[in-house]
Amino acid sequence: MIYEKERRYIIPFFDVPAERAEMPEITVSERKGNFTEVETGFTEDTAVTEAKRCLSCRRCLGCALCWAECKPEAIDFSIPDQILDLEFDEVVTTAGQDNTFEKLPRELGYGSFANVITDLQFERMLSPTGPTDGVIVSPLDGEIPGRIAIIQGNPGGGDDHLLSSLILGVNESILALHRNPELEIILVSPLCREFHDKFMPQTETLKGLKIIDSAVSGVESRDAAGTLAIKTRQEDRTAEEAVDMAVILTKPKAVAEPKY
Repeated sequence: MIYEKERRYIIPFFDVPAERAEMPEITVSERKGNFTEVETGFTEDTAVTEAKRCLSCRRCLGCALCWAECKPEAIDFSIPDQILDLEFDEVVTTAGQDNTFEKLPRELGYGSFANVITDLQFERMLSPTGPTDGVIVSPLDGEIPGRIAIIQGNPGGGDDHLLSSLILGVNESILALHRNPELEIILVSPLCREFHDKFMPQTETLKGLKIIDSAVSGVESRDAAGTLAIKTRQEDRTAEEAVDMAVILTKPKAVAEPKY
């Protein structure tokens, strides 16, 4: 479960060892009267495990490697919170943007599984100026997923919402397939008539994209690798799709105007 600590969102990764591997050494008696190297080195398996643990910079392990490599010393873990008094000639106040969305059903796994993200988070990931430079990676383990599900989060939002979210889902799929042509994407959502009539023929020609006209009944994690099971229901039939990552199509939530 994702949780907040000291105003930072923390994702626990249970596959990361708590301790670093200890370098094996020859005994004290073996060192006497020679210049034999004391440290014997890691085995191949230990070296691979340690590399995965310490050098996976897509998830912070507190190793401070970023701090060590940052030449301008822009990273400082010891800076305390500060209150600054700044003086300006003019101040322009804007309402800004509050990217809130309607509450998602808990069974979709958002907030429970790190590899379940929103359409807005996926859009940022697809951006060349985003946090991953446009590379599609799973927030769970930093690996490039082979199969992604884009699922409808608010199927009861009406036809206008379904149409706009389906178009968004298709557009994000096109961008994702452009970034990684080997990717498989399934878009799971009830289809409104306008989308089916106007956009379905072109959508069906997109290589790598499969559309399933169905509601999603739940998202579950199947194994230690984080494989997700997308459960669908259509009338009296149920089915299941296995994916590496899921993207939820959200419904924007209207927010009140700020008061000054």
